[in-house]
Amino acid sequence: MFRILWGLAKNLGIQTLTLPIEKAMKAYDQILGKVFKGTDSDLAEENIQARIRGNLLMALSNKKGWMVLATGNKSEFSVGYCTLYGDMAGGFAVIKDVPKIWVYKISHWVNSKKRLSQNPFYERPSANWTGPKRYGTLPPYDLLDPIC
Repeated sequence: MFRILWGLAKNLGIQTLTLPIEKAMKAYDQILGKVFKGTDSDLAEENIQARIRGNLLMALSNKKGWMVLATGNKSEFSVGYCTLYGDMAGGFAVIKDVPKIWVYKISHWVNSKKRLSQNPFYERPSANWTGPKRYGTLPPYDLLDPIC
């Protein structure tokens, strides 16, 4: 997925930057290790990863004067399927009022005009989490969107 997104950014003329978070995550693991001992890795660790990313993005924003854009859409925001200080971090949420089904429709329309890679549209969303997958925590967007 990472390679696909780099190609997409290049096609759109977007500058990319990689900031590894493994060392930061290991530091959190060490700090919380005694408290979390004997428990399975779960949403707590997954959210730490999202918050590390949000923290790094906000640091770049403060230092460089860049605007961080929150990535949540109406469907996910409406049911709290987002991480405070993670993917909710940002100065503006561009698609906050757009249901997820429409995010896909708009993306496909833009892609049909610009001939970008199709692959990102067919990948399952992921926070690069290696623990148990939580894909079943939301209903399908065609059921969720009409009620949000």
